[in-house]
Amino acid sequence: MPEIYLPQKIVFEKNALTRFSSGNAEKILIVCDSEILLNRGTVELIKNRCLQRSSDVQTVFDINPEALYSKASEAFFSNEADLIIAVGTAGAIDCGMLLSHESGAEFTAIPCCCASSMTDFENNDYYSYRHSPSTLILDPKLIEYIPSSAVAYDALAALAYAIDTLVITENIITKSLAIHAATGIFKSIIPACRGDIPSLEKLMYSMYFAVASHRNSKEIEKSYLSRVSRFFADFGYPRASVCALILPNIIEYEENTIRNGLFEIAQAVGITRDDDDPSFATIRLIDEIRKIQAQLGVPRAVSGFNLTEAAYHSRRIHSDIPDDILDLCYYGSFRFMKL
Repeated sequence: MPEIYLPQKIVFEKNALTRFSSGNAEKILIVCDSEILLNRGTVELIKNRCLQRSSDVQTVFDINPEALYSKASEAFFSNEADLIIAVGTAGAIDCGMLLSHESGAEFTAIPCCCASSMTDFENNDYYSYRHSPSTLILDPKLIEYIPSSAVAYDALAALAYAIDTLVITENIITKSLAIHAATGIFKSIIPACRGDIPSLEKLMYSMYFAVASHRNSKEIEKSYLSRVSRFFADFGYPRASVCALILPNIIEYEENTIRNGLFEIAQAVGITRDDDDPSFATIRLIDEIRKIQAQLGVPRAVSGFNLTEAAYHSRRIHSDIPDDILDLCYYGSFRFMKL
């Protein structure tokens, strides 16, 4: 039976943090990986609001996801917290999600940008622990603090999650959510990265819609986006950054499967007409993504991350992913649209 899981509570709009409550939790663990939020007092604000109801509140900080998880796990299991609050980048959200999965404790997510980076922790891959938080706080004030380069990669990664959803799900609600998310990201990403405040707010919501649609899709570990991003992440690159980079190449490879969904997005964005051929609309959409990448300084291929051919080929020969899609993502596409 088709089904979809979402947070029990979503608190949103500017200053949503001022409406945050830790409920009846007696022991609370806050995990954070963002120096910006730490230095701006956001973590202290959250802690103070927790202290209004609980006297046992711990905070763990580290910018490295594995180190953050190690510290957070030690702190959690030594004190058995009732509530985990993850605040910061998608890496912190993934860390809190994993701890919640392992312990059964409630989990509150407070992302400053995207809410997932498909983090594979040691002995815990993303697909084994992914689930929705009990409470989600979407406060657009937080994304205003984030550098535009980080917003660019997060937004393109979220766009990749939305389009990947179209590849792997037949659930009409999940697909509709993904199309809505992709359309919102397309419309807001450039002005948002240029500092337009209303666009940043719209982008933050659209990114969450993308994450929610992808998180509710079954067997995402089998998609080419998931498999290829993990392949290149094994070289030390964040999976979300790889997703942001390889998106147009994945679409080019999968276009026959998702042509109708891409056509709907292209129509909503306004880059194609109703009477255009869907194949032409797909090419236009791919071209538009590459233009966005160029404007935001995102490379066209993984080779742009300075991964050497020798290193790439030494691992490629042991992979069960088709060579043609790996080459497409490593070298980039030579197909250019005729205007």
